[in-house]
Amino acid sequence: MSELLKTVFYGTMQATGLFDLTRYLNRKNGLILTYHGVLETGTENYVNRNCVSREMFDRQVRWVKEKCNPVSVSDMVQMIRGKKHMPPNAVAITFDDGFRNNYKVAFPVLKKHNVPATIFITTDFIGSKGEKLWTERIDSIIYSATIRRLRLPTENGEDLFDISTPENKIKSSDKIRKYLKSKSREEREQHIVELERQIEGMRAFIDEMDERYDFMDWDEVNQMVESGIIEIGSHTCSHSILSTLSDEQVHSELLNSKMAIEAQLNKPCTLFSYPNGTQNDFKKRDKKILQKLGYETALSQIDGLNKVGEDIYALKRVNIVRSPNFPFFLSKATGIWGKIKRLAN
Repeated sequence: MSELLKTVFYGTMQATGLFDLTRYLNRKNGLILTYHGVLETGTENYVNRNCVSREMFDRQVRWVKEKCNPVSVSDMVQMIRGKKHMPPNAVAITFDDGFRNNYKVAFPVLKKHNVPATIFITTDFIGSKGEKLWTERIDSIIYSATIRRLRLPTENGEDLFDISTPENKIKSSDKIRKYLKSKSREEREQHIVELERQIEGMRAFIDEMDERYDFMDWDEVNQMVESGIIEIGSHTCSHSILSTLSDEQVHSELLNSKMAIEAQLNKPCTLFSYPNGTQNDFKKRDKKILQKLGYETALSQIDGLNKVGEDIYALKRVNIVRSPNFPFFLSKATGIWGKIKRLAN
């Protein structure tokens, strides 16, 4: 749907009061929002699709403060367990991965409005220089490449991916990431190295990449925690999808990330979010290991709201993507967008 159609479609919903009505009907359920990045200068392009602008984030946080009851994930968990009263329209804000823009751009906005948030960090990347998550590496490779095609070895031989236009880059990036999600960490790394080899010396310099991809360091993480409005959870060590790992690898990812956070922050780490987070990305085995290691909850990326009594190791979230259209955000935050998508499917 074009931005013009989105503006008309979701703007009409807002004008008719549909968002307010839906929010009222869902007032007893907890909403958890997922963000990844907030950019000061990032442009409207595919690479930045999961990074909202600072201006839009400010407007969204203000809406949460004025129209809802902002709570931490820790409190939300107690409410879903029935151990605390859930106020109407309870909302928890979360971030995945641990990008530096969470500290430099998002954190000041959260402090300004005194709204809590939880940041799930990928511990191997905290304090790293120039490192990227594997999904971000693929986006970066394709977005900056100046060649017209990429080759990727597959079980069927070799696939060619057209990256000659911005539209084809989007399609190819989606297809390649989807294919590699099912691979082991070692296989995936081999494929990514081969993609990087193909574009070596044939890529454009993108001056906003640092703002998009840089990770925080531990000092920045500590500063946010000391503010009293930010809590930290684990997003594994390496951002590997748990369902692709062996029992031993899952245990290592969950234990070592937890230990790193506890050692750096000198407080227990009991919160977790699954990398990628769809229903196919974690198993019953992973929930058992999380519980055994002392994690009190795990957040998925399954779209929806959370009622009292929800599976505490598969809490639903609503992913907020980049858009200049505020009513589109409201459609997601009120659950209407998810219902439309499910009906369409």
